Amino acid sequence: MKYIKLTLILLISIALVIAGYFGILILIGTLTDYKPEKIEKIEVENVSTLTIDSSRLTIFDWNIGYGGLGKDMDFFMDGGKKAITDKNDVLKNLEGIKEILIKNEADIYLIQEIDRNSRRSGYVDELDYLKENVFKNYNIAFAYNYKVLFVPVPYLNPTGKIEAGLATFSKYKIDEALRMALPGEYEWPTRLFQLDRCLILTRMKVKNGKDLVILNIHPSAYDPGGKLREQQLKFIMETAKKEFELGNYVIIGGDWNSEFFDNLDFKYTEEKPESYIKLPDFFKLEGWKWAIDNTVPTNRSLKTKYIPGQSFVTVIDGFYVSPNIEIDYVKNIDLNFEFTDHNPVILKITLVED
Repeated sequence: MKYIKLTLILLISIALVIAGYFGILILIGTLTDYKPEKIEKIEVENVSTLTIDSSRLTIFDWNIGYGGLGKDMDFFMDGGKKAITDKNDVLKNLEGIKEILIKNEADIYLIQEIDRNSRRSGYVDELDYLKENVFKNYNIAFAYNYKVLFVPVPYLNPTGKIEAGLATFSKYKIDEALRMALPGEYEWPTRLFQLDRCLILTRMKVKNGKDLVILNIHPSAYDPGGKLREQQLKFIMETAKKEFELGNYVIIGGDWNSEFFDNLDFKYTEEKPESYIKLPDFFKLEGWKWAIDNTVPTNRSLKTKYIPGQSFVTVIDGFYVSPNIEIDYVKNIDLNFEFTDHNPVILKITLVED
């Protein structure tokens, strides 16, 4: 009887400790919850006052995976085990990312998953790193889409603090930049520890008097059935449509977290993860064009480290452009996922005069 009583006391004590731990987590999450407005003006760092004086432009898009998702990394949300990358590996990946960015010079860069002060990437300020090493002469618009004081998963080695976002870098003056919240959110309390998804809308003057409007996007990834993604993609589509109806040139680019194609001719043996969904059929605007390369994958599964021929690969990164833009060239750059779980995309366009 004595042992039964002691066992009950022990079990109750453990249950109270666990309940207290999660209670404290939820309290901290609630008190520190990042709550941006639906639309916020971004303070642009303009170092150049150039107006777009050429009809031909090169745009480069890349999700750099916060410097933490190189070829040897897996990730717990994809069925792997890891959440934290050693700082030395992060710096090594950033060095490789830097070299690729310098080698592929563009007028405008769209970059997703930039950590600024996160445990998962050794607290490296990657925006400062990119500014100093690549984009000294570029105008910059940055927006947070992930600010959480403590992410409690995975439980045995929590992700901890995350401060991260996306950025648009431009040789040309950014006349306006907006952080626009994407609709949809997880149930409470999960949403306290999730991303606050957004897009960056940048507006740049063209010599003919029109604006070039670029939407740098990164919708949700692990929402069951893609329900949040559907809401977000509808918002993105409507935002782009409105800008085109105002007479502007419009480009949507980024990591769509949705597959563009069925039955791509890529070699892998891993079963396709459930988190990957096809881009919904409703995403269509009359006269608009996809700038997508289906010959090289842009994303891999993180269930294991990258194993060519085994890891699931697909295409989820690219561009959608308004009817007054001609696509001259689009190419995915095959880096074998050396520095991040995404391959970059380079796009060359011509702005069509009336």
